[in-house]
Amino acid sequence: MKPQHIALMLLICAIWGGNFVVTKLAVGHFPPVLFTALRFGVVAVLMVPWLRWKPGQMRNVVIAAICMGTLHFALIIIGIALADDVAVVAVVTQLGVPIVTLMAVVLLGERIRWKRSLGIALAFAGTLVISFDPKVMNYQVAIGLLLVAVIVYSFGQITVRRIRDVDTFTMQAWVGILSAPSLLAISLLLEKNHVEQTMAASAWHWGAVLYAGIAVSLIGHGGTYYLLRRYPVSVVNPGFTLAPIFGVLGGVFFLDEQLSGRVLVGSAIVLLGVLIVALREGKVADARGVPAGKAALETKGVGE
Repeated sequence: MKPQHIALMLLICAIWGGNFVVTKLAVGHFPPVLFTALRFGVVAVLMVPWLRWKPGQMRNVVIAAICMGTLHFALIIIGIALADDVAVVAVVTQLGVPIVTLMAVVLLGERIRWKRSLGIALAFAGTLVISFDPKVMNYQVAIGLLLVAVIVYSFGQITVRRIRDVDTFTMQAWVGILSAPSLLAISLLLEKNHVEQTMAASAWHWGAVLYAGIAVSLIGHGGTYYLLRRYPVSVVNPGFTLAPIFGVLGGVFFLDEQLSGRVLVGSAIVLLGVLIVALREGKVADARGVPAGKAALETKGVGE
């Protein structure tokens, strides 16, 4: 990989890792689901030019968009708001890689060999190590919501694999268009003080919305697709396991979080397991000749 492309990968990881910190700070002001609705409003406005109706594919497009947008982010943003530790959130959300692999086995009949099985086992074992940390025990509900969010997102990814002739940017456009109003409806139903919090928002708060919508969803994922058009999945995908490292470091430096030995060990085990699965997924995708754009949707989220 060329030096400028390595730099781009590191930038994307920093953007995604920083998003955990930015989101944690932003939900201290905005109601969590409202913040996410505003974020997807930005995505929807910017992606409108790529919005296309795809006959015969819209059922799966809608299901995937709702799972990977509305449901996933409603659950994950509430989990972030409830959790005291950004580092744990950053690591737990990486379980999407092994979970989608297991769902592919159950729903698509795919086979996994011992290396990916080992990676999956390590990822879940690491999560158990983290979960039994005394500090983490105080927000088990948050971890539960994050795990459900990851499972829902993984189901959306499985649905994406069944979609034909829908390019990545069209899919992003539908995620934004469908998620923004549905998340706003959920926010209006469950949250309060929308007008007051919106009117009282500072330039920094709106900057957080723009960061999540533009930097994370468009620059981060746009850069991912750029790299996947130039390099094999097995080269690109493992590099993104650095994203939670940036999230952990951001929590320590910007939120003054203290990491216990148990959390550090558990995080290392999770990331090792995810790396093993990602490497094997990349090799399988390359062997099958999976198109770069499709591989991007299969391996990464539409708006982490």
